[in-house]
Amino acid sequence: MKKGFFVLLMAALAPSIYAQSIGQAGQTPTTTAGKSPSRAESYLHFSKARLADAEGRFNDSITEYKEALKLDPNNSTLYSEMAQTYDHNSRTQLAVDTANEAVRINPDNIDAHTLLSQIYWKQLAARNNNAAPDRGTIDQAIHEYEEIIRIDPSDSAFLQLGLLYQYLKQPEKAEELYRKHLKVEPGSEEGTLALADLHVKSGDNKGAVAILEDFLKNRPDSDRATKAIGDAYFYQKDFGKAAEYYKKAIALGAADDDPEVEENYAQALFMDDKFDEAAAIYQRMLQRNPNDPATLVKLAQIYRSIMNFDKARSALTSADKLVPGNEEIQFNLYLVDRDEGKIEEAIARLNTLAKNSEHANGRYTPPEQQNRAIYFSSLAELNSNIGHYDQAIQAFQDLRTVSPEKEVVDARIVETYREAKNNDMANQYLQKALKAAPKSRPLLIVQADMIAEKGKVDEGIRTLESLSNGMPDLEIIGAMANIYQRAKKWDDAQNLLEKAVKSFPMNSDVYFMQGAMYEKQKKDAEAEKAFRKSLELNADSPATLNYLGYMFADRGVKLDEALTMIKKAVDAEPTSGAYLDSLGWVYYKMNRLPEAEKYLSKAVRFAATDSTMHEHLGDLYSKIGKYPEADAEWQKAIQYATEPHEADAIRKKRDQIKNKLPKKQL
Repeated sequence: MKKGFFVLLMAALAPSIYAQSIGQAGQTPTTTAGKSPSRAESYLHFSKARLADAEGRFNDSITEYKEALKLDPNNSTLYSEMAQTYDHNSRTQLAVDTANEAVRINPDNIDAHTLLSQIYWKQLAARNNNAAPDRGTIDQAIHEYEEIIRIDPSDSAFLQLGLLYQYLKQPEKAEELYRKHLKVEPGSEEGTLALADLHVKSGDNKGAVAILEDFLKNRPDSDRATKAIGDAYFYQKDFGKAAEYYKKAIALGAADDDPEVEENYAQALFMDDKFDEAAAIYQRMLQRNPNDPATLVKLAQIYRSIMNFDKARSALTSADKLVPGNEEIQFNLYLVDRDEGKIEEAIARLNTLAKNSEHANGRYTPPEQQNRAIYFSSLAELNSNIGHYDQAIQAFQDLRTVSPEKEVVDARIVETYREAKNNDMANQYLQKALKAAPKSRPLLIVQADMIAEKGKVDEGIRTLESLSNGMPDLEIIGAMANIYQRAKKWDDAQNLLEKAVKSFPMNSDVYFMQGAMYEKQKKDAEAEKAFRKSLELNADSPATLNYLGYMFADRGVKLDEALTMIKKAVDAEPTSGAYLDSLGWVYYKMNRLPEAEKYLSKAVRFAATDSTMHEHLGDLYSKIGKYPEADAEWQKAIQYATEPHEADAIRKKRDQIKNKLPKKQL
């Protein structure tokens, strides 16, 4: 539109606006010809103000409004129009003061209330993300929207008012407002989306889905509502359904206005283990924008999930070239190293991440502190897994500086000393930690276990019982069961767990503990029954799937079912040395030796001090004729064995292959 035409248009509109202003001031509108001299002159200044507004001459506009108000001081609309000019010129406080004067003169001036509501809304939206909104501003905004609704119940102010009550954590009031809006405007897409979003934020995803599905019966073409159902299913962790609706939303054109819907679709497919489909979408996104590091990271995560580590590393290397040194990219490279079993490289990368994230003043934002906690806990776990206990303890000490759960970290340090067979240091550290926190539950649980390990089983049990306060406590029950089983007090363990089943009949962990107890006694039928009951309650439990699958594999029975179970456990936790060992062992029992070697050799990288895993790998090497490698693994198994009879059994295996070893190795 040409500027000249716009100016003429504004001038043409001025008479009607001015006529409204006379009516709002409580006076009878008159024609221009019938105006009193003062009113006619006021109108002239008003017209000049409007022209100045149209031409962007804000100071001139304000001057003309002021002249008009001298002649017509009780004209509410003149004040509201001048307030808008102040607002357009970013003179916010003058805009607020002037609009409030308009409202004082005429409480029903909806334009003034609307301007005030918009100003307060902008102030709330413009706040620093880390700053809480000013409650006074919220209350002022609420007042203005309530006034707008009072004057015009058909106004969409219901929606803004509902959002404000949502922020104030008054969901019932917000829902009431959204439903009022939907009564005034049935079938409103905005109202339906606001109501559904309220249910999502309240954790009622099913309710949100019901609201949106009902809306789509009459508006099946709504791409926004279709996407919103996808979001609700995603939050429900029903990723298959989420992907279905995201796909429909894209077909309806949602991606034209909301580019994120395509990424949401890919993420839902990824979470639903449809890796190829997800990768194809990210590849298309990369074709459109080959220099998007975020898409490269997502693609790398897919490749890592399907253990295509070369492609994962390649994608991350490309991302790193685009944003060198980016923390998220470096962390994902660490994950690739870790999952591939390159533990030393993974540790080196974590150390670099920890060092680069360090601040000289020791002050960190909550996200920075959380990241450092992840780095240190990962360093502690990896170093512990490969027997680098000093480094693991140092990492735990570093973790302690950023963790709010210092007593939990202290307990883990004690356990690491125990893993390193350094019981003196374990006890020294425990006593020092207990002196600082004598009632610490995690520390007292560790103390009870250490007491019982020295043969004082009853004293250890009494210490644990004192922590339960006479009430069933699953954590304490688990600790007591471990003590009884280590002491081979099977009857006591069984009685304890039978009582636990009565107290927690729907808890899968209780049946898992029962299954483990029976398995240790070679009561396979009872163990299988307990494990299957645990899986009825939690079909996706990696620990239960692995334990039952390994039990079948070790006995050489139900190997196909064992393979299915253990694969599922490994998919859930691909870096668990125990699960990788189980998978390798079931392949060994099935005589699928190449697969067995792949997973057994990987398992010992994640659990370098586990005797059983080294023994399994030695068995595999012996079976395929790699006798020097078998002997080396069995030597490690003997080194890490915790029971003399276990070490003796492995020595017999070494003796059986002596004649097959090179002479220099004997």
